[in-house]
Amino acid sequence: MQKLTDTRSTVFSTKMQTHHFAWIGGFVILTVMTVVLYGFSMQQAWLSQPVSGAAVTVLMALLLFTLAKEARTFPEVEPTQLISRPALYNFAGVVGGGLLTYLVSVDLGLGAVVASGLVGLLGALIFPKQAVPIYCGSFVGMVSPALLDCYSRVLAASVIAGIVYVLSSGALNGFGGKLGTIAFTGTVLAGLGFRCEFVFAALPTTRLAWQIMLCAVGAAVATFWLSVDLKHGAVIGSSVVGLVGGLLLPILLPETGPLLAVVAICASFTGMSSTARVPNHLWMTLAGVVTGVIFIYSLPVLGGAGGKLGTIAFGAAMVAYAVRLLLGQIGLLSLESVKARHR
Repeated sequence: MQKLTDTRSTVFSTKMQTHHFAWIGGFVILTVMTVVLYGFSMQQAWLSQPVSGAAVTVLMALLLFTLAKEARTFPEVEPTQLISRPALYNFAGVVGGGLLTYLVSVDLGLGAVVASGLVGLLGALIFPKQAVPIYCGSFVGMVSPALLDCYSRVLAASVIAGIVYVLSSGALNGFGGKLGTIAFTGTVLAGLGFRCEFVFAALPTTRLAWQIMLCAVGAAVATFWLSVDLKHGAVIGSSVVGLVGGLLLPILLPETGPLLAVVAICASFTGMSSTARVPNHLWMTLAGVVTGVIFIYSLPVLGGAGGKLGTIAFGAAMVAYAVRLLLGQIGLLSLESVKARHR
């Protein structure tokens, strides 16, 4: 009887270790990439002006608050989820989405925003079960050819992203931009591994900064509306907003439209958040504001990396979630309602 109990204890311990490994691997990777990007953005904000620096520092603190809260949760990830046929299909979807988007963006000349929106939309319509990994891969394919200039390097980035996608399947779910952060991991590591130079972009003028803010809020809320209110789902909601922005904004605003199209698809990733994390249009507006702020101050750093836009959105959704939690804790918002939605 004692031997049977010991055997069960060993099996349980091994299972928990597998859960822990799967959780900590995905969680740490996503956390590091998001904190690095937000940290660089905070540095740029302080270099710009103290008020902006203080504001972005507050956003960083809220981001860390959410990450600390999430670190206490161990998601149930079975060993079979990590090495299985569905996991292989997900991996293949990420890799295929990355290569196809790069082809449409660079070789067909449609640009990164339109290419990602098109691949995401077609993936959702033709391969609905693999729509999410395909859309994740499309963010890898958004990488600038100035950073990764050939298919072998894009393939390397896509493979890394595919592995991270599987490892992070149980970590930080529900926050829009998670898929982009996975892609960001692949393109940044590939860029560093091949000793490529990241693209630099200057901070925008005040007028352009306000346009970025308005575009970010509008795109985030529009995506949330399509995804949740109209029940089309996050992938279709984001890809439609990204595709419309990529096609129309450069025509309507020849000077600033191309950049605003990038802002639109960036904020559309924020709008992919679940209602457990960002419950309504008001909270999505806050997340959109954070998206615009970080987009502005992250322009000079790690430019050209596919998935950078999603990482901005990922952190923004977590900042909005942190505000909800804090308001609940101090009694200005029903804490039970926050927990109920999270469950």
